[in-house]
Amino acid sequence: MRILASAFCGALFGLGLIISGMTDPQKVLGFLDIAAIQTGNWDPSLAFVMAGALVIAFPIFRFAQSRRTAICGGTIELPKRRNIDRNLVIGGLLFGIGWGMVGYCPGPAISALAFGHIETIIFVIAMIAGMIVHKLMMNTLDQAAIAQK
Repeated sequence: MRILASAFCGALFGLGLIISGMTDPQKVLGFLDIAAIQTGNWDPSLAFVMAGALVIAFPIFRFAQSRRTAICGGTIELPKRRNIDRNLVIGGLLFGIGWGMVGYCPGPAISALAFGHIETIIFVIAMIAGMIVHKLMMNTLDQAAIAQK
């Protein structure tokens, strides 16, 4: 049941990204180009998509906070940290720079794979490679910290 629920939620999320235009890099870049406000070429439509996502997600997260287990079983693990540290700021900057450069972030990029565009495939491969490099670097740093103790 959990696998079916996960597949349904993932498909619904991907469909929402496609319908909203989040899988179109040009639409995203049109939203991120705030300098275009002066020329009247700025596309504010994705702000409505984000606001709609918050309206839907907020009550669901509030509901999840009051539970220990998910409806289909399994534990609910919500973030516990609330502090803003250097890693969060650097990660946010890297995410924003990458999103602004190519118009993709992870979820929409994976959904956009369905269209088979070579640019999307290259982006997803590079994203996965970056995740692997990060994991290897963190493991190396963790081992170095253990060796120093």
